[in-house]
Amino acid sequence: MSYSSYVTVRQRAQSHAVRFFESSRGARIGQIPLEAFPDFWVYAYLVFVDEWRILIDTGSGFGENNRHLEDGLAAAAEAWQQPLGFDSLTHILITHGHIDHFGGLSFVREKSAAPIGIHELDRHNLTHTEERLAEVARRMACFLADAGVPEDKAGQLVEIYKLTKLDYQPGRVDFTYEAAGMKLGPFEMLHVPGHSAGHVVIRLDDVLFCGDHVLAEISPHQAPEGLTLNTGLSHYLQSLQSLLGWATNIRLTLGGHNEPIHDLAGRIAEIQEIHRKRLNEILALLTDPHTIAEISHQLFGEVHGYNVLLALEEAGAHVEYLHQRGLLRIANLNEFTNGGGHTPIRYQTLLD
Repeated sequence: MSYSSYVTVRQRAQSHAVRFFESSRGARIGQIPLEAFPDFWVYAYLVFVDEWRILIDTGSGFGENNRHLEDGLAAAAEAWQQPLGFDSLTHILITHGHIDHFGGLSFVREKSAAPIGIHELDRHNLTHTEERLAEVARRMACFLADAGVPEDKAGQLVEIYKLTKLDYQPGRVDFTYEAAGMKLGPFEMLHVPGHSAGHVVIRLDDVLFCGDHVLAEISPHQAPEGLTLNTGLSHYLQSLQSLLGWATNIRLTLGGHNEPIHDLAGRIAEIQEIHRKRLNEILALLTDPHTIAEISHQLFGEVHGYNVLLALEEAGAHVEYLHQRGLLRIANLNEFTNGGGHTPIRYQTLLD
């Protein structure tokens, strides 16, 4: 199986031009492509409806991202024949607390006084970024040691994780979604933890802005809940199921990456099946004991750079899910118990 089929890795936008959509009630939507990191593209969305002028997500703030965001607003202003700038925005909504979706706030805050909103469980990512990085880096070091990653390589992976967040300047958040009743005017939010703790999808009429919760071409990346509470595969699969309650009334789903989705329920079913197959593949593999690092290599083959960490986290999320449900055991428990903090965990399918 191809690693890039399932995990958010480098990807190019299908088009670097702003694309335009309308909701069933005439809300105007501009899809703005942003190069968040070299050869890695994300979408921000500009929405005009009644008196609301909403920016959903901001990209990373890295490299050409901010220029692309400015160009996107200018293109929308020309297409809609409306004077439009950052000072015209009424609100900025962040779908989730990952740097490629909120890092541009450092730039946008200087140009707009529009209130910024995010879910409570991801607020810390925006307001206390250094603290958040320190917490996750410590947990990640433990995860990598347990996974069987050599100490020198683990240290490099932790530094790579931190490096991608360093350009962001922490700042204000003006409101949180649960405190606002999961609603802002015509916009409704649904909390869908898993990919991140505070991920939300946002519904406007028959259009869904889904961030990274459901993507058209890849299965969104999963990491163990041991790294961040309210993430993990268990929360993600539950969130997919909860989103099905909205799917019937959604005509168009616009994600943070990839093409629009026109059959949300069908795409959810496809992603559920991807994870079912992966869980079964791991159960079959673990008739013999393996570390998470070994499982990762079996699933995704040889990967490099940041993708090494993504692959380890993806494998770890699935192993955690199975272990939580009593389907795996620690095969080297005595060695792990008596060997201090330097003994990787070897998992094995629990045989009746």
